[in-house]
Amino acid sequence: MKRAVSALLILVLFLSCLPFARAADKPVTILLGSDFQNNCYTPKYDRTLYDNTPLAEQPRSITLKALLSSAASDGVMPDAALFVGDYTDHFQSDGNGTHCSSEGIGYIRSMLDDTFGEGYTSSHTTVFAQGNHDFEGTPELAESGLQPYDEDDAYLVYVINEKDFPYNQTDAMKTTISATAQRLGECMDDLIAANELRPIFVLCHVPLHYSTRYNGSDNTYANLIFSELNEAAEDLNVLFFFGHNHSGASADYEADWGGAVNFVARGQTLDVNTQDHGAAGSNKQTLNFTYMNAGYVGYSTSATNDTRTLSLLSIYDNRVVVSRYDAKGEYTAAESLGQTDPRKPSEGEVTNYPISVPLLTPATYTVSAVSASPLYGTVQAKNGYVLAVPNENYAVSGWTLTPADAATVTQDGNRFFFSDLTADCTLTVDFAESRCVSQHFKDIDRGQWYHDGVDYAVSHGMFNGVALDRFDPDGTMTRAMLITVLYRLEGAPAILPETGFTDVPSNEWYSHAVAWGKLRGIIGGVGGGKFAPEDEVTREQAATILFRYTQCKGYSSAAFADLSAFRDGSSVSAYAEGAMSWAVAEGLIGGIEGKRLDPQGSATRAQLAVILMRFCTSIVESND
Repeated sequence: MKRAVSALLILVLFLSCLPFARAADKPVTILLGSDFQNNCYTPKYDRTLYDNTPLAEQPRSITLKALLSSAASDGVMPDAALFVGDYTDHFQSDGNGTHCSSEGIGYIRSMLDDTFGEGYTSSHTTVFAQGNHDFEGTPELAESGLQPYDEDDAYLVYVINEKDFPYNQTDAMKTTISATAQRLGECMDDLIAANELRPIFVLCHVPLHYSTRYNGSDNTYANLIFSELNEAAEDLNVLFFFGHNHSGASADYEADWGGAVNFVARGQTLDVNTQDHGAAGSNKQTLNFTYMNAGYVGYSTSATNDTRTLSLLSIYDNRVVVSRYDAKGEYTAAESLGQTDPRKPSEGEVTNYPISVPLLTPATYTVSAVSASPLYGTVQAKNGYVLAVPNENYAVSGWTLTPADAATVTQDGNRFFFSDLTADCTLTVDFAESRCVSQHFKDIDRGQWYHDGVDYAVSHGMFNGVALDRFDPDGTMTRAMLITVLYRLEGAPAILPETGFTDVPSNEWYSHAVAWGKLRGIIGGVGGGKFAPEDEVTREQAATILFRYTQCKGYSSAAFADLSAFRDGSSVSAYAEGAMSWAVAEGLIGGIEGKRLDPQGSATRAQLAVILMRFCTSIVESND
């Protein structure tokens, strides 16, 4: 029964808070595979391997049995099985109504029944899309287009058969492919109008990415399909599953195959094929949908059995989790990620199976996400989940939900998924240091108040140790050092090293920084035409230099503190009163022993590391 048009649901997207839908209690699981063929191309094309060997003894059958057993040994009982073409090694030109692709499909069905129980295929959905080896009259093949579905189905399936999108695309086929793309777009428009948010699995044997396998004639007009699908996927949850290029899970980078593409996430780029693409061309497009191979059951370019895989999808209310299985069990080895230059096909690797694909979800309750320690990392609210982004050398160390019983939180690495929401809630993510960048300094105590500041200053290249194994936290910085830190923070702009100070030669390491600081009004002299570059910088001088830098940058601040709260507040030099008042109010400088500011005291390296960390994270980053 076709689903009636649902009531309009409003999607609400926030930068710092995010709506989530109520979860199903148990995920729906889908088994996916493709290319149930013999590898008859090793060492050369030899169909006798297919024709003269009993089906049960052929490598593809042995592999399929091993793959299904591997998944079943993990307790998997898929709710449906979807296959993406090529169930025979013969060609369409060999076939008729009794084409041997029927035999391949029949064997897949029998293996499903043997593995998951007699009658499995009669009581569970099985869909077989057409590949380029499958005679289009094979009765077991699904019709092209959206498959029938019910109101309570957890997903939808759209089939693009090879007859409607053939791999060898001559100019004469452009009309057929254009019509296929138009039908796809019209169907997707109807689903958008119905506010469809369930995952839509598009099964298409032929991929969309550029391949050199057939000198560019393979999927020549893929951009027609891509354009319709990518536009619709701005509002729909689309996952595109392909076969045909036989890259296998091991990502064999064979030049004449156009490279291995196994998984490209939504938001990443894919080199989509177009007419006259050419080996040196590029048509990188950002995906609004998930793009991946379905898993190579019987035939991949690798000769080893463990590169044959099946995929398993687990559908939750706000994500689809993608797992792989090879003959040894759940597959965890790296796979290729994306494709750019077809001669250098891999742009990265997928190493984090199972993969969680977040889904667009309707607004029900609002989840706010905050970082417990912004210095160490941030959190970003996405559509359907929360992403924690640790700073370099930090990692997620924990989280809390308030109220604690408002939702079930599932952590997947740095991502957090929410289900069973009963109220608005706030997720607070904690970060902790994963690698101490100052650990090689023997005089740094990681338990001291200055440790984070030293780590920050060293990791951001503000200043280093005085030796390979010493930081000298109680040592002092000079006036030249401090202005050089700000000069570097500004990107070390080109400037003539002419300062006008008699004690600043033009060839010193700090000459350009001093010239820049004087030109911008950030520093002044100490009298007598001198700058005193080697003098220790005092606490009030540091405050003044930083304050003038904020004025130079146009940062606004109305925060000023009453210095009379400090025992020696009246001893602040007149030129520095405003700057010290600002620095105290901004939390950059605090009192030391006995509520003193010690304005003329030398600022230690540890103190300046902390001051600069606070300055950069609370003032510079908030204004840039």
